[in-house]
Amino acid sequence: MKHNAHVYCKLSYNNLKANMQHWGDPDWTRPLTRIFYNAMFECGKISTGLISEKALQNKLIKEKTTHDHYLSPQFMGRMILDNQEKYLSDYETYKEIFYLACSTVEVTVEENSDLRQFTSNTDNDYKVFVPTDEKYERAGIKLYKRPEGKKFWKFAIPTEEKLYFPDDLIAYEKQFLAPLPVDLENEPCKVS
Repeated sequence: MKHNAHVYCKLSYNNLKANMQHWGDPDWTRPLTRIFYNAMFECGKISTGLISEKALQNKLIKEKTTHDHYLSPQFMGRMILDNQEKYLSDYETYKEIFYLACSTVEVTVEENSDLRQFTSNTDNDYKVFVPTDEKYERAGIKLYKRPEGKKFWKFAIPTEEKLYFPDDLIAYEKQFLAPLPVDLENEPCKVS
């Protein structure tokens, strides 16, 4: 996380507050959610310390991995704007959800692409095909973590540690749930 991450957090809060009256106007949907998204990416990531099994294998042979923001930042921005009374009336509440949205899990590039297919955002029509708290399981992603005090990934072991999913997010996304598209039912993700 960048040393001035707090600046991006405060700036995005102020920008969203200053423009929140435009929420609901389709012309403003993407620009407003991108305020949150862009600020979050600019401030840097917060690693959960978790890595997928495949990313671990890549890391051990010095192959590429990437960091997945497991809470879908642009959707988090939408949730904030649809719940302005909670998230845009109190900076501390906003700051908590902002930093949580910066949380990442290290995965392969392919896994990251698979996870992105579980949502769709076309022409202000947002769809969630797999609930946020089920995406990793549906994609067949097994998580690993280094034991306490171990610095190197070669010591990582499977973990039962669970990612944190805010109750507000899980309840909010239910209104966007849609059937999984036919072309995603079997490939490339391991969907049940």
